[in-house]
Amino acid sequence: MTTSPRSSFLLHIFARLTPAWLALAAGLSFGVVFSTPTIAADLTPAAGEQMFDRIVAVVNQSVITQRQLNDRIQQVSSQINIQALSPSDFKQLEERVLDRMITEEVELQRAKQIGITVDEQRLDSALDGIAQRNGMSLDQLQQAVTRQGEDWNAYRDNIRKQIIIDELKRREVYERVDITDRDIDEYLKQYMGADTDTTEYHLAQILISVPENATPSQVENAKKRADDVMAALKAGQDFAKVSAERSDAPDATKGGDLGWRDMSRIPGLFTDTVKSLKTGEISGLIRSPNGFHILKLLGERKRTAGNTQLTEYEAEHVLIQVNGKRDATAAKAQAEKLRQEIISGKATFAEIASKYSDDKGSAQQGGLLGWVNPSDMVPEFATMLEQTPVGKISPVFQTQFGFHFLEVLKTREVQVPTDKLRAQARQAIGQRRADEDLVNYIRRLRAEAYIDNRLTGTINDSETE
Repeated sequence: MTTSPRSSFLLHIFARLTPAWLALAAGLSFGVVFSTPTIAADLTPAAGEQMFDRIVAVVNQSVITQRQLNDRIQQVSSQINIQALSPSDFKQLEERVLDRMITEEVELQRAKQIGITVDEQRLDSALDGIAQRNGMSLDQLQQAVTRQGEDWNAYRDNIRKQIIIDELKRREVYERVDITDRDIDEYLKQYMGADTDTTEYHLAQILISVPENATPSQVENAKKRADDVMAALKAGQDFAKVSAERSDAPDATKGGDLGWRDMSRIPGLFTDTVKSLKTGEISGLIRSPNGFHILKLLGERKRTAGNTQLTEYEAEHVLIQVNGKRDATAAKAQAEKLRQEIISGKATFAEIASKYSDDKGSAQQGGLLGWVNPSDMVPEFATMLEQTPVGKISPVFQTQFGFHFLEVLKTREVQVPTDKLRAQARQAIGQRRADEDLVNYIRRLRAEAYIDNRLTGTINDSETE
């Protein structure tokens, strides 16, 4: 089977406007296969020692062990330098990671209850897709996973769980969002009917959750946690790092990144705050029924509100990944060196991309991506596309996949079909409503479960409430 010039790179970054459950494989590519964990010394027993594998949580009839928790923390270490954490910070991280594992277990148990399964054929198909998007065969993917020190069967099982959880959310949340034709008509009239510009905001959030029907004591404890988070941020700690360590949001380990959204896809409770922020600024605490939120404005941009026409870009790029042989500093330096070779005339863009780019699909085409739409790209890539003049090579920039530089070859204006406009409107409405419904859905699942968290000493027994 032949692949288009977009192939591996675009197939997993063309997911920004697609609901997460439709873009499953998009989140299971480079970040899963090619992360370079920093292993904390605390997590690995010394030679000759045997780690005591105690139970750290009970979820209905299942248990989570210390060893499983350590393995998950090891995965998070690709975003956090665990070795640099103080004992108290590490304890907070451990509690947050365990809490997410409890939520995952509750979701998996609910999926089993309603009959969601993933057979070997579907799992193999997903793994084949991951391999192709990384320019590999399935055997090469297995070798890459093994080289990172991860057991292949455990990797397969992790992918299976992610598929099951996404399917659960699709069935129980996303498919139940009721969107009428009138909703779509009103959305199009309000947000796409004028030939003016509208603003999109790139947001990240930290959520300190409050249980449903919380007691005053529970609210007070959550408020104290939120105040501690604010204090850490004001002291200069990195927002993404604090999110990974302390946030209760589903996207916490991704820095709380919510992507680009216009006001139609931002909850009404947040709109005034978002409008008041400048790029890089952090909000105060925002109280919602779900808990305490802290927002950060990562970026701001304009787009044509009518959206009946859009600009597409013919572009080529080079990707240099972080892997087991080079850290982020080395990867960036390599990208800068290769970019300079092109600018100085020592080599052509196609020669450099073909020889060095880690996006194997486009590398076969000399780095050519074909015609791309910025709204379909990850935010950093989209921004650089729009800012780079035709015929110029962009600066080196970073996305979740590694370090890139690109060249815009041509631009063109294309008409957006009516059915696509309506599909975009449906998706925007659905995303806003589903985001709110998903938090409540997960909260209900947890409230209905018996949860004994032995790290925090708390028990949530639905049968005794």
